[in-house]
Amino acid sequence: METVNWNSLPSLALHQVFTHLSPESRVAASSTCKHWRTALYHPQFWQSLVLDIPAAGTSYAEVKSKVKHANKNLVTLVRDIHLAFDSRSTQCFELASSVIKALMGNQLLRNVDIELNHCELSKDEIFQYRWSIQNYFEFAILNVVQKGNIEGFSFGYFMFYYWNALIHMLSKYSCDSLQRLELAGLGPSMFNEESKTTCFNSTFDSMSSLINLKKLSLDLNSNTCKLLPALCSMSQLEILVLHVHNELDIDISDDIWADIKKYCPKLELRLTIINCHIVAKYLHTKLLRPSMPLTHLKVLFCNMMNIEVLHKLLDYRNTFQSLIWVDEQSINPAGLLKGHWHLEPSADDIETNPLIILSWVCSKLTELVVLGYLIEPVDVCGIARLRGSSLKRYELLEEDICFHQPQSEMIYDEVILDVSNWMDTNWKPLNKNNLFVSHSHYILKCISKDLTKLDIN
Repeated sequence: METVNWNSLPSLALHQVFTHLSPESRVAASSTCKHWRTALYHPQFWQSLVLDIPAAGTSYAEVKSKVKHANKNLVTLVRDIHLAFDSRSTQCFELASSVIKALMGNQLLRNVDIELNHCELSKDEIFQYRWSIQNYFEFAILNVVQKGNIEGFSFGYFMFYYWNALIHMLSKYSCDSLQRLELAGLGPSMFNEESKTTCFNSTFDSMSSLINLKKLSLDLNSNTCKLLPALCSMSQLEILVLHVHNELDIDISDDIWADIKKYCPKLELRLTIINCHIVAKYLHTKLLRPSMPLTHLKVLFCNMMNIEVLHKLLDYRNTFQSLIWVDEQSINPAGLLKGHWHLEPSADDIETNPLIILSWVCSKLTELVVLGYLIEPVDVCGIARLRGSSLKRYELLEEDICFHQPQSEMIYDEVILDVSNWMDTNWKPLNKNNLFVSHSHYILKCISKDLTKLDIN
């Protein structure tokens, strides 16, 4: 009987064998010999790579070795890469930059998702961040983007310092392929916006050329809001995520939104206000416009409840799906109790919680999260009755429900049972303990759904 030398199995045959194995079995089989190990590194087996570079919990030598191995064997093979690293660490920046530079040898790359997974920087770290990200990391990213055919790019959760140069590069090399561009951040840019402003007409034209975009997220500021009319060229745009961190010094007219909605018929607008009291205070007059295709609104840690905004949301009754309004400390925690509306102008004796009206009128509402504001038990149940099982997420704080008010006729167990029955699920209010360990981490958790990768067939 002839002896078979498995080490000499033809590469094509070995590849066919590997295609029938699970990823775990494939890795195990690759330890047989050097020849089999080589077969493991085929692009078909490495469509995507998630690479996390932590600053703590693992020795630097071990992390460096893992990154070196990935750069040598995997980074040049993948179509999609998700790179996460600790933005506080110079060593993590250096390793992350080495990964980006290794991507220069990748001819298959289509999606780049970069996550700076520590979302708070002290003043002492700003200088380090500026020079590390500006001179080493972002320049390397711009070089990778020049290779072209990029389908998706995400940079979270700081604003890309050279965002206009990035748009130029994507326009020049990936205008036909780009379907997803996510640049919205957790907070305002640490740098002077004017330092990032180049020729506006050139940036506008570059943005207008991205005609196949399906998802776009931006920080809305005095520069980027001027680019909104460019969206009219993006007829396939489905999701627009806008984060507002500072008061805008420019008005966005309803005509602009009317044009965007006309030319982007599938568009959903997801608007998030973060840590900005003044924007929340005048949101109903200075930012919300009737022609907005608004589906989601988040107001996070702005320290006030604006009842007029809840009234304004009725303008979007045919599109509105989600309201998240969260505060730990507010100037008007009883805003919902004192902000009742009269159902009819003549019916002075009939008042209703604005969230009840919102739940009644907005037929597509599936998500309601209101934390930090007092609410009557009867209204907690009323919202559940109006929305029923279509309300997929309903979060309130136990501490906010006024069970001990003299006028309250419902006890805790009755509310839990009633809401659970109407929503057809086991519902309970949240407990405040450990909920707001860090505002930044809560915000990150809250917006992560908007910033996740778009499912592109």
